[in-house]
Amino acid sequence: MAFDSHANLAYSTVAVAPAPAASGTTLDVADPTTFPAVPFNCTVWPTGVSPTIANAEIVRVTNITGSTFTITRTQESTVARTIIVGDQIAN
Repeated sequence: MAFDSHANLAYSTVAVAPAPAASGTTLDVADPTTFPAVPFNCTVWPTGVSPTIANAEIVRVTNITGSTFTITRTQESTVARTIIVGDQIAN
């Protein structure tokens, strides 16, 4: 069984939101250097709060070019949310 890449405490903020925000499939992060090699899942949630099932979305990162993540939305039974600049993203 193959496992996803992972990185302990990989974290950044969204620098450029997907367009459209609730269904776009790319986003830019402020600091991509702590994230593992693709593919892997990340949680995206609003700043200033802890992630919960009510406010977070799990996305699958399938490609990284510079600071741009290509993502597949609504992973692991989460619901699409409006991702905005400043949201938190972590692996």
